[in-house]
Amino acid sequence: MGIVGIWKLTLETPFGVQTPSLRINADGTGGLISPLGEAPLNELQVTEDTAEFIAHVPTPMGNFAIGFNVRANGDALAGTFTSPLGATEFSGQREA
Repeated sequence: MGIVGIWKLTLETPFGVQTPSLRINADGTGGLISPLGEAPLNELQVTEDTAEFIAHVPTPMGNFAIGFNVRANGDALAGTFTSPLGATEFSGQREA
């Protein structure tokens, strides 16, 4: 099925568990969507089942550049996000 699609992520952060949606489009664009808005995916590199990108994520402390490395396996997604506090693993499930 590949990485293109919409994914519901589960991220453990200093602000608690966050559950944004990740949208990766076939044309190489996408966004990270949360209740605070949508952050475009910058420097997006996509293969059949992987993606790397940076998103400038709004937080209560201001916007932070967060790097993501993700891999799809069917309807499951796993990866790491790297913030100023270091790298943290996360998971996700395909929504569409």
